[in-house]
Amino acid sequence: MLEIRHLDSLIALAETGNLTRAGEKVSLSQSALSHQMRGLEEHYGFDLFERKTSPLRWTRAGERLLVLAYEVKRLTRDAERDLARIGQGTAGTLRIAVECHSCFDWLMPAMDSLREGWPDVEMD
Repeated sequence: MLEIRHLDSLIALAETGNLTRAGEKVSLSQSALSHQMRGLEEHYGFDLFERKTSPLRWTRAGERLLVLAYEVKRLTRDAERDLARIGQGTAGTLRIAVECHSCFDWLMPAMDSLREGWPDVEMD
C-alpha cells in the first residue's frame, strides 16, 4: 500500500538520482530504501526505475507515479495550510442574517472590509 513516506522516498530519488543520497534525505540506509522501493514494485507489479543505471532512469510507470507523488505532496501541504488557517480562525465560513433593510447601509461596507482583511473567510 502506498504511504506518504513512500512518496517522500520517490521524490528524494528523483532529486538525487541515487539510492544512497536519497536514503540520506529520508533517513534510511541505501539498503532500506532499495527494499522499500522493491516492495512497492512487487505490490504494484512493475518496475519504477532501472537500478543498473547511474543516475537512475525511471520507467514510464515510475515517471507517472513520481508525477502523482509531487501532486499528492502539494495537496498535503495545501491541506495542512488550510487546516492551520481554520484552526487559527483566519479561514472558514461566516454567515450573517439580517432582517432590516437599513442594516445594509452599514453592513455591506463592513463586509467589504472583512473580505479585504480575511480573504480566506467565505461570507454568506
